[in-house]
Amino acid sequence: MNTTTPDPQDAQRGALISEHPHPRPALRQLAGTLVRLGLVGIVLGAVGLLLLAVIHALPLLVLMALFLAALSIPLLQAAVMHPHITVYERGLRLKPLIGPGIWVPWETVVRVEDHTLIRRGAEKDRQREHFGQLIVVEGALPRLFVVVGGLAGLGWRVRAFGISTTSHTEYDALLNTIQRHKPHP
Repeated sequence: MNTTTPDPQDAQRGALISEHPHPRPALRQLAGTLVRLGLVGIVLGAVGLLLLAVIHALPLLVLMALFLAALSIPLLQAAVMHPHITVYERGLRLKPLIGPGIWVPWETVVRVEDHTLIRRGAEKDRQREHFGQLIVVEGALPRLFVVVGGLAGLGWRVRAFGISTTSHTEYDALLNTIQRHKPHP
C-alpha cells in the first residue's frame, strides 16, 4: 500500500495557481552557467590580484581588485532580476538563476513599479512589444535582491525582482495575479 505524506510546505503555500518559467529554458540554463562562471572568474581574479599586491608590494593591484569586484554587480543583477515564478494561493515561489528557491508571501509584496531596466516597445516591425514590471517586496527577499532595486532607481534599500514579456511565459496572467493578490495601501 502506497501512502504519501503531505508536504508541510503545501499547507503554507496553498494550492498551485500557475507557473511562469522562462520561454526558452535552454537559454536560461546557459545564462545561469555563464553567470556562475563569470562570478567564479571575478573571485579568482580578485584574489589573484590581492595576492600579487601583497607579494610584490604593488598597491595599485588592490585598486584593480576592487574594480574587478565591482564587475560582479551586473552579474548578480542578472542572477536575480527575472526569476522562475510559481504562483500559489498564499504567495510566490521564486527560483533565481543561482541560489535556492525563495518563498514570498502575498503580504510582503508592497507595490508594482514600471520596469526601468528593460527596453520597452518593439525594436523591429515583426517583433512583439516588450513590457515589464518590478515587484517590490519588503522583508521576504534576501539582501542580494537590493541590487535590482538599486540599479532600477528604486533605492539601495529596496528589494525587488522583475517580470517581463521576454522572461516569463503568460506575462499578462502573471501580472494580473500579482496585482490582484498584493495588499492594497
